[in-house]
Parts: sequence; C-alpha cells; structure tokens
Amino acid sequence: MTDTADILVRVFLYAVLITGIWLFVGRFLVGFIIRQRKSSRFKSNSTGKADNKFMGHIVFLIRITTGKKGKNVFFYFLFLSIFLFLASLSVFVGLFGVSIFFIIISIIVGFLPYIYLRFRYKSLQLVGSYEAVNLVSELTNNYKISNFNMGEAIDKTIGSIKNSPLSKKALFHLSLKIKDHKSKEELQSAIDDFVATTGTEWATLLGMNIFESILSGTNVTIALDNILMNLKGIKDSIEKDKRSNYEAFTMVKFVIPIVYVLSVFTAVKFFGFTIGKFFYYQFNTGLGIKFFIAIIVLSIISFWVMHVLSKPKFDY
Repeated sequence: MTDTADILVRVFLYAVLITGIWLFVGRFLVGFIIRQRKSSRFKSNSTGKADNKFMGHIVFLIRITTGKKGKNVFFYFLFLSIFLFLASLSVFVGLFGVSIFFIIISIIVGFLPYIYLRFRYKSLQLVGSYEAVNLVSELTNNYKISNFNMGEAIDKTIGSIKNSPLSKKALFHLSLKIKDHKSKEELQSAIDDFVATTGTEWATLLGMNIFESILSGTNVTIALDNILMNLKGIKDSIEKDKRSNYEAFTMVKFVIPIVYVLSVFTAVKFFGFTIGKFFYYQFNTGLGIKFFIAIIVLSIISFWVMHVLSKPKFDY
C-alpha cells in the first residue's frame, strides 16, 4: 500500500513539474517558433524544411480529425505526447525498476496521441469513401443545373446533399478556399486537402476535374458521369468484401479472449497449477507482468488494425 501511494505521489509531482514548466516556458517557445517560421519564408527552402513538414503533418491530422486549428495545436500535441511518455516511464520504473522493455512500452504510450490521430484519420477516410455515389451524383446534377459553373455547383451541393456529413464538411472547406485562392498553387492545395479527406482514386479523379473546371472553365460533365458510372459498378463487389472482412474480424474478436482463458485452463489441468498460482506468476513476477503488458498492447493494436481493415474502402 505504501509503495502504491509513493508511486501515485511521484506521478503527481511529475505531472505538476511538467505542467509548471510548460506554463512558464510554453508561450515563449510558441512565440519563438512562430517568429522563426515567419523569418524562414525569406530564406532558402532548404532551411527548416523537415521541421515544417513534420509540424504541417501533425497540424493537418489534428485539423482533419478534430476540427481544431490554430498555431498552438501542435505544441499541445507535443506536450501531451511527452507527458504520457514521462508519466508512464515513472510508473514503470517505480514499480519494476529500469528496463529496456518498459522504456519501449513508455515510448509506445508517448506515441498514443499520434496513433490515435492516424487511426481516426483512416476511419474518417473509410467512412467518407462510402459517400462517393451520393457526393458525385449530387455534384454532377448541380454542375449541370448551374450551367457548368463548378464553384456554384459546389455551393449548391453543400446545401442539398443528404446523409453525407463528411463530404458536406469537405465541400464546405473546399468552397471557402476556392473563393479565397489567389494562385494556381493555392487552388491545387485546396483540392489536395479535399482529396485527402477520403484518399481514394475516385476522389483524386474528382479533384482533378474540379481543378480543371475552376482553373480553365472546361466542361467536365462527361468525366463526372464516367466517375459516377464506375462507382455504381463496383458497389456490389465492395459490399461482398465488406461482409467477408466483417465475419473474419468478428471471429478474431472472440477468439483472443477465449485463447487467454484456455491458457489458464491448460495450466491448471495439465501442468499442475492452481488458479492462485497462475495469477501469482502472471501479476507478481517481472516476466509475468511483461508478458501480460505485451499481450494487452499487441491486442489493442490488433483490434485497431482489424477494425480499419474489416471494412474495405469504397474505391476502384
């Protein structure tokens, strides 16, 4: 009991220390980074390119998955990741001592915010891909009604599209950027963000046609009709793959807990263990704890991966 209280106090002090340091130096760090980014615009592209790419990648994921944006979201993300790493490391070191295994587990815990963003992003892409037929059909109809004016068609589609919340949101942001774009590069960037919301081949083709229509006023009706026809053609095969993957995921979901229960039964039935002895070795020895943590971490990762893979993207 005393050891547990000591660990809790230690974790609390670490949390207070890290929070205090962030509150004290965070605003100065944010201001410094912002000034550096502004000044780097007047320097060569080779300067700070990797840092800007990494920051831009994280900010993009946060904006797409949570809707939050602004200059501080990256630093909050960074603070949370470091805090989770240090907190978990302090708990493991306090309970079990210094070990490479627990350092690796703490690093994985520190990466949880990024892992969450990646899986959330993939899940949104997956859900958004199934809005394909509705989106392309509605946009094509409004494009024809609007006398082949793509900007006007997008605005009409935002108001008329039903049961497609992700597509509606993506079109809304695209419409704002189209109205504000001042160059070909800014228009291309807006289209790239739109395509990234689903990351599919049909979205890429749709984005190319939107880009061409807005940039040069080209009539892309035939291309839009072809995209819609191809999407309707693959609907049956996608539904069949989805059912097969879901059945496999359901089997794995129930098999994993059963395997653990069977391991307890096997130890008791064939190796002379008692229930108490099994759980003593599982939770009161260093090797048992490491094995159990490895099982939990790998099981969680497996469930996440299977959840994403159980439903194929609606794509060519």
